[in-house]
Amino acid sequence: MKIIHCADLHLDSKLEANLDSNKAKIRKREIVSRFEALVKYAKTNDVRAIIIAGDMFDTARIKVDTRERVVDIIKEHKNIDFLYLSGNHDEDNFLSQIMDKPDNLLLFGIDWQTYNYDGVDISGIVLSASNSMSLYDTLDLDTEHVNIVVMHGQIAKYNTKDGDKINLTRLKNKNIDYLALGHIHSYELGELDKRGVYAYSGCLEGRGFDECGDKGFVLLDINNGKLTHTFVPFASRTYIVMEYDISGNHSWMEIERAVIAEVAKLPNNDLVKVVLKGTFDLNLNKQIDTLASKLNDYVFFAKVVDDTTLAIRSKDYADDMTLRGEFIRQVMGSDMSAEDKDRVILAGIRALSGEDII
Repeated sequence: MKIIHCADLHLDSKLEANLDSNKAKIRKREIVSRFEALVKYAKTNDVRAIIIAGDMFDTARIKVDTRERVVDIIKEHKNIDFLYLSGNHDEDNFLSQIMDKPDNLLLFGIDWQTYNYDGVDISGIVLSASNSMSLYDTLDLDTEHVNIVVMHGQIAKYNTKDGDKINLTRLKNKNIDYLALGHIHSYELGELDKRGVYAYSGCLEGRGFDECGDKGFVLLDINNGKLTHTFVPFASRTYIVMEYDISGNHSWMEIERAVIAEVAKLPNNDLVKVVLKGTFDLNLNKQIDTLASKLNDYVFFAKVVDDTTLAIRSKDYADDMTLRGEFIRQVMGSDMSAEDKDRVILAGIRALSGEDII
């Protein structure tokens, strides 16, 4: 028997923190389409059930066409059970607005619910303030069965009344073979006890530069009472953060060529944030927006973040009797932050040179 463990799909995310409205719309469609591709993968590979361990949606305001498409996908695959556990971003309006709930959409509530598949038991519970202290004592699993437990929340090392915390210690020695978790957006695997493991599947698609790297799902395979698990990368696009040290470069054109050469090596459908690091000379004319525009010719989306500092010391201008030297000494001797000093010095030098200050 094969089972897919996925979580944190966050359908209908806004995705406008980095992207313009056009590319945000493209990504929103892609995230929904990727869920459909996951279901097609399940059908092709004879997967019996898909566990969705929370946060299928990102907000209470679900678009009608998104909700209807998800329901249609589920209805069209009657041989696959969809075991849906709501998370902290989910709201009941998804279920409450379904006029005819598909028979193969199986739900978990605030009490333990178990679905049995010929010796494979899938049990889940929605965390809440009301059950956070009692849920560990009420979990009762058959030691002779393969037991998969589904929860959505943050791992904690202690008991808490918070409705989004999971105490792993109290789940030890409960006959769990695989603890399918949601909430963390990167794949994470760990030992629960001598019998079982816990795993966050991570999100199916990254949605920002805080969700870099491979994204996908976990494929579970149960044969003769033995469970194996494999992480399957599945995202259509990957978010990548790349750092480039510009120290020692005196030509912006050289920096541009070097950064473009590195980004050009990446798949052209990825999303890239280039973080410029190191120090720069006072005479270097950085053209951040121009570089970002050029990089967007090589990947789906690119942005450039300037995290460099000005390579300047007040003692270097101790004998400079010009207005420029006096200005730099005054700024460097002030109590401003290093970041503010860089900004003020650059603006002042441009003003002294007759340039416009933007």
